[in-house]
Amino acid sequence: MRSKRAVWFVAVIAGGVIGAGSLTAQSPQPRQGGPLDSPSAVKQFRSDDPLAVDNDSVADASSVKEVELSEGFDLLVNQFGSPGDRTARRAVNVNTIDEVPNSSWFTNRIGVRDLTIAEIVRGANTFEPAEARNWQEWTIVGGKGFGGFQPGFRAERPGDPGRVYQLEVDPRLHPRLSTGAEFIGTLVYHAAGYNVEDFYLIKVRPENLTISDKATIKDPSGERKYTTRDLANVLSVAATDAEGYVYLSAQRRTDGDDLGHFQYHGTRSDDPNDIYPHEHRRELRGNRVFGAWLNHDDSRALNTRNVRIKAGGRNYVRHYMHDFGAILGSGTRFPDPAISNHEYFIEQGASVRQLFTLGLSTPKPLRTDGPDDMPPSVGWFESTTFEPELWKANYPNTAFLNLRPDDAFWAARLVSRFSDEAIQAMVGSAGYDDPVAAAYLARTLIERRDKIARVWLNGVNPIVDVTLSPTGVLAFTNAAVQARVASHGTYTISWGRFDNSAGTVSEVSVERQTEPRGAVPASLMVGHGYITVTIWSQHAEQPGWSQPVRVFFRNDAAGWTTVGLDRLTSGPAAPSQ
Repeated sequence: MRSKRAVWFVAVIAGGVIGAGSLTAQSPQPRQGGPLDSPSAVKQFRSDDPLAVDNDSVADASSVKEVELSEGFDLLVNQFGSPGDRTARRAVNVNTIDEVPNSSWFTNRIGVRDLTIAEIVRGANTFEPAEARNWQEWTIVGGKGFGGFQPGFRAERPGDPGRVYQLEVDPRLHPRLSTGAEFIGTLVYHAAGYNVEDFYLIKVRPENLTISDKATIKDPSGERKYTTRDLANVLSVAATDAEGYVYLSAQRRTDGDDLGHFQYHGTRSDDPNDIYPHEHRRELRGNRVFGAWLNHDDSRALNTRNVRIKAGGRNYVRHYMHDFGAILGSGTRFPDPAISNHEYFIEQGASVRQLFTLGLSTPKPLRTDGPDDMPPSVGWFESTTFEPELWKANYPNTAFLNLRPDDAFWAARLVSRFSDEAIQAMVGSAGYDDPVAAAYLARTLIERRDKIARVWLNGVNPIVDVTLSPTGVLAFTNAAVQARVASHGTYTISWGRFDNSAGTVSEVSVERQTEPRGAVPASLMVGHGYITVTIWSQHAEQPGWSQPVRVFFRNDAAGWTTVGLDRLTSGPAAPSQ
């Protein structure tokens, strides 16, 4: 079996070191009133805080050029270099309530409301998944046009003229290993809030695949006519069902100009809307948590896509997560080996041990037997030895390395909002003919979700959804308790008046509660202005809860509005009542 590690070394040699285009670090210009790491820092709120939308499509991006980025370059820069900024700092693109606003990178979905099962299973797709299963006639218009390790071709279908899909196959002995994984990954990332493209699962008889007279393919000798032999080469390695239908995926590209990939560090100097260093964007840092959940060890620049969108007379860049064929134990052309997600391609300590023991120092994952019930449609994907905080991608990723507890909490909360029923529905819609594979994947995803919630929801004070009613009733939610990975402890609540001009707090009173609620002192209910509440959570089994959360409210004609939330990393100890 070929390993992805070996494949990547070949890619380095063959791909060469191709420049990444115009990628530089610009000074961020954050539009936010915080958040702050220190309770003594001065902050001020504006009338429109908290921002729900980061309008990063304002400046014209018509001059942005396509970035050429090779696999070898990306691996070398990240494995052996130190790109981007590793300064320990809070994510720069969060708003004043410590959330990620909607932008060209991310749109809040499951994080702000309960999605229906139908919405989750539909994802970003233009057509219903059930409708796509009836797509039988395809005309091949060329070889694969936008990279990837998985065999396939480009084709059009009669019901969608002029639209080119990329069709890819599963390895012969592992039906739905790659296509099923990619379908599930696309649904997960869309529901979480990332931009993804249409992705469908189909099965087609080989005789229903015809080749256009104009179809071409590129090979080492250049561009030439696509032939029946090219198609036969793809089908020769493809999985088929008992009736001879070929398992296929069909990806439908988004309209717009393909601008290549984005990297997990720096910004693009030719995109005036790209002002936040990517390594300090919370949605990119938090992608490490989704990577751990799904075992997306292939998280890298080559699996992203930038598209120039033309709308309303403006041009702007939308950023996509792309290519999830190597998740859930899939290596696209083969099942993942046990070593995946435990080590980088090159580990200094592991390499030295292997050298001095003449290869006898076997990595721990290779000494671990896989689950006895792991079916052929699943690679090495299990939950028993899974430790979220130790998970690794194939090689270093600056945004992942910058992950802080508050970033991990944000992402883990999104993961925890995928219910058992939603996970089972996504897997059930992924076209596995083997019911054992579907049951195994759903169970493993649920178990890994719970481990992620247990580790990262308890890594900070898990207070969320803090509100103050017109009558002064304080209510909040403990996200760890909500996810059933902790029990309530006790809560110390300190009230104060906040001077928005000076950025100072005058403490008024303290109360203790065993439930997530409180009551504002009567003296703070008088007049318009700002008040603040600081909440300490105490639990003998949860040391990560020790730092306080400070919340700010503004009183105006609409009542009390939550305008700020800081997860303090150096806050004071809880006061005595």
